[in-house]
Amino acid sequence: MRLPQKDAIRTSILSTKWRCKWLAVPQLVFDYPCNYKLSPTEKNKLAIAVYQALLLHHGPLIKFSFSVSDLDHNNSSDINHWLHFLSKNGIEDFCLRIWTGERHKLPYHFYSFQQLRLLNLYNCVFKPPSTFRGFEKLVKLELRNVVFAAERFGIFISNCPLLEELTLENCPHFFCLRLSSPNLKYLSFHGSFDSVNFKNTPVLQVVSISLNGMAEIAKYFKDRKTSNLVEIASSIPAIQDLAIENYFLKFLAMGGVHNRLMKTLHHLRILHLSGICFEKIEEVSCALCLIRSSPNLENLTIKTNAVMKPVVEHLRVEDFLDCSLDRLKIVKMQLIGGGQTELELMKCLLATSKRLEKLEIWPIQEKTFNRGFQILKELIRFRRASANAEILYLDPELGK
Repeated sequence: MRLPQKDAIRTSILSTKWRCKWLAVPQLVFDYPCNYKLSPTEKNKLAIAVYQALLLHHGPLIKFSFSVSDLDHNNSSDINHWLHFLSKNGIEDFCLRIWTGERHKLPYHFYSFQQLRLLNLYNCVFKPPSTFRGFEKLVKLELRNVVFAAERFGIFISNCPLLEELTLENCPHFFCLRLSSPNLKYLSFHGSFDSVNFKNTPVLQVVSISLNGMAEIAKYFKDRKTSNLVEIASSIPAIQDLAIENYFLKFLAMGGVHNRLMKTLHHLRILHLSGICFEKIEEVSCALCLIRSSPNLENLTIKTNAVMKPVVEHLRVEDFLDCSLDRLKIVKMQLIGGGQTELELMKCLLATSKRLEKLEIWPIQEKTFNRGFQILKELIRFRRASANAEILYLDPELGK
């Protein structure tokens, strides 16, 4: 099972006993990397090889994986034939990735794969029939560049009661991230939406959300009185690892500014905030709200958007002293330009983190040596709650 498909077949020459062993391997994997272009002749040979492997295979077939650069009409028809064959085999792990070109529309018999536990699709059309209720045994779902009926996605997810891991990446026509999944532990979302709702995710532990744009976000906050940040944080009480990237922090900040969340994030250990604009008071306040509400935080990464305009000087260390970050050990500040608000934030973290071991500063590449020296001069003057705190000013090009 651990051998590549070609090597598994080659074991047939070892002896007469090994001649047919590869035919009973419970997985068939035909994967080509995204940068490997197949000629029409090679595609035909590959299709024939898959047909032969399916026809000769005997015993249970648990996994089927097929990745190819692009498809033509004949290849799409071949895939549908394979899916019809696989629908009778109780397949548990299915992967179909068409790296470029036209998306492959999954046929209706694909949705009869009721034994599925792992599903990975790339560049496909996922539109099940109206009678489809979900995959009851599905544990892990990955959809990238997949078109599906967005208005029915929440219903589909709620009908996958065992789902633990969900990855959604650049899925077009996606409007609402609405999840009701009581066993979901891992969520990674990269794309666009205009609303978000975690209705029932009590054990969600790892979340990474990257929002591509702001075009539709304002619609979500029309006539609303409650902060989106408060709602989301209340819906993920078990969160341990949270990554907020690109425009999603702006999305949260638009819901209003709070000193602390109503529900403390007691389990949060790792927090990654990317794309903070330090000239925007609401974004800095949103970041501080998350930090203040995470008393057991151990690892904090803040990546700015490198805006070098003057900022409002609203952040002062005295306003942050009520925050207790007794477990914080590692802080990484990336794309730092040495602005006053950036320095004040580092000053606050040094003053309130009793167990801090390391503060890493990654400046923007345009910073000169002299400016880096000035930043370090400022930081050395700041009071440190931890006697062991080490300050490192790292070269972004050398990584040290």
